[in-house]
Formats: sequence, C-alpha cells, structure tokens
Amino acid sequence: MVSFFTDTMIWGFSLYQILAYFLIYSCMGWCLEVIYAAVTTGQLVNRGFLNGPVCPIYGFGMIIVLFTLTPLLHSALLLYIGGVILPSALELVGGWALYKLYRTRWWDYSDYPFNIGGFICLEFCLLWGVGTLVVMRIVHPVVAGIVSMIPPLVGLILMIFLYAVYAVDVVVTAISASHLADTLDTMEKLGDSIHAVSDAMTELLGTTALNADQKMDETRLQLKLAAAEAQNNASARLSLRETLAAIRSKTDEAMDAARRASEIARLNTEEAANAAKLAAKGAAERASQLLHLEELAAELQARSDEMQAQLLRSSRIVGPRRMLRAYPKLKHGVKKTSLEALRRALNRRDEKPREPEKKDRS
Repeated sequence: MVSFFTDTMIWGFSLYQILAYFLIYSCMGWCLEVIYAAVTTGQLVNRGFLNGPVCPIYGFGMIIVLFTLTPLLHSALLLYIGGVILPSALELVGGWALYKLYRTRWWDYSDYPFNIGGFICLEFCLLWGVGTLVVMRIVHPVVAGIVSMIPPLVGLILMIFLYAVYAVDVVVTAISASHLADTLDTMEKLGDSIHAVSDAMTELLGTTALNADQKMDETRLQLKLAAAEAQNNASARLSLRETLAAIRSKTDEAMDAARRASEIARLNTEEAANAAKLAAKGAAERASQLLHLEELAAELQARSDEMQAQLLRSSRIVGPRRMLRAYPKLKHGVKKTSLEALRRALNRRDEKPREPEKKDRS
C-alpha cells in the first residue's frame, strides 16, 4: 500500500508527495490569512472557509504551481509571470464557484482598481507573483526536505487521519454555508419587506386625515406588546430553519400588503377629488390598511430580532456565526449587499413613517 503512494508518479511528483504538500500548504495558507487579518484588523479570527486550520485554495494553488512552474525554476521572470497568472486564475474560478453555490461573495475586490467581477484585482495578482517566487525558491525546498525525512508509513498513517478529518470538515462547512446563504437570503427579503411597509405607511399618512387617533394609539400599544412577547417566546420554540421559513412567509404577506396599500392611497386620492363621500370612505380604508401595515411592521421586526438572536446563540467555532466572523465584509446576492447593509435594513425599529408637514394657513 505504501509503495503505491510512493511509486505512483504524476507530473514528476509521487502521489505521497502531492497529498503531503496539499495538506502542508493548505495549513500554511490558513496561517497567512490569519496573520494578514490580525495585522489589518487587529482581531485574531479563523479566516478559513473551512472550520479547521486549513485553506484548500492555497493547497490547490500550490499543487498547480508545482506541476506547472517547477521546470521554470531557472528563470525568476517566468516564475513571477506564472505566479501572477496561475493563482489569480484559481482565485477567480474559486470565487465564482462559491458565489454560484451560495450566492455569496466571501471576498470582494470591487473597490480595487482593475478588478474582474470583484473576484480578483491587479494589486493582489501582482502580490501572488511575489509570493510564488518566495515559495518556489525558498520555502518549498525546506518543505520538501521535511517531507522526505518522515518515514513513508508514518506519514501515510498521519495523512489518512488528517484527510478523514478534512473530509468531515468539508461536509460540515458545506451544510453551514448553505444554511448561512438561506439566512442571508431571508435577511435581504426581510429588509426589503420592512422598507416596503415603511414606504407604504408613509404614503398612506400623506394622503389621509385620520379621525381615530386614540383607537390607533391603543392598537399600536397592543401590537408592540405582542411583538415583544413573540420575540421573547417564539425564539425559544423554533429552530433557525423554522424561523427562516416563518419569516419568508411573513415577508411575502408584507410585500403584498405594501403594494395594496400604495394602490389604495393613489386610488383614493383621485376619488377624494371627485366627492367628499368617496374621500371619507377612502380615509377609512386607508386607516384600516395603516393598522394592518403597523401590525406587519411589528411582526417583521420581531421576526428580525428572533433570527438575529438565534444566529448569536450559534457556535463561534463552527457554523454560520463563525463564517460571519471570518468574512465580515462578505457581500450577498445579485445586488452584492454587504453584511452591514443587511443588518441596518433589519434594525429600523426607531424609524417612524414620515408624517406630512402641516401648512400654516393663518
């Protein structure tokens, strides 16, 4: 068995060497990411996509570089050019593939000049070339020497164990990333619904003269109490998956109600110009719509608080919360909405519909 791994050759490297190099450079890439994040942000976080101390993209990148550029070790210029092209191409493909899988940009260079789709940019492409020169000329000879010193049987047993852990980590991370993508989808939809309801309430307030202020104030108080109770009790009963399903159902209702309210506001403004009777009827309809929208707004906000509370209760070591800490600048969806923008959209409890200004007729 050992001889199979040591004797099977692929592009000048044994299968044993390839498997060992992949693990080593995946771990070294993770260390590089953690150090870079610590220097730039002042925080020590697990910057890998996986939960363990590995970044597979570095392992794949180094294997490709070794296969392709080892014959060019004699030329620093060719090594640099190859180091610019190959890792950058892998980063572009990897970023695009992760976006297609999870609708999320885990890294984004859109703010950098000369970027391609936000997945790669010229500045980091040039740095990849420098890194490739250093690794191929200085680091890899040391790594290769260490691998050759380890008895193949010991190394193979160690790699079997590490690759088993690696495989479990990949499965767990894929599930977590899928759950996180669903959560971000729901956050985006919930934020849009809260915004639509707020705009519809503003439009209604601008076109109606309400004569039931006391009743509406009492109703608002009841809605706030109900929302607080839902926030305290519902989150303890529901799982995150159940919460997301409930939120998606409620956001659909909220968007429909916001559209209907806007249509009623426009329709009744035209009717009011024709007859006082129709205007009074329109005011009553708008009052009813406004109360319904306030109920929806309170429930949407309660659902938002519930979902965010459940995320905070999840583990900081594995799962969606860990990934959010690892990629605080991620962007989600076609609109490339940042995590901070999603959070701002979900925290509009202090934002009230704009009441129309009263004109001084004196």
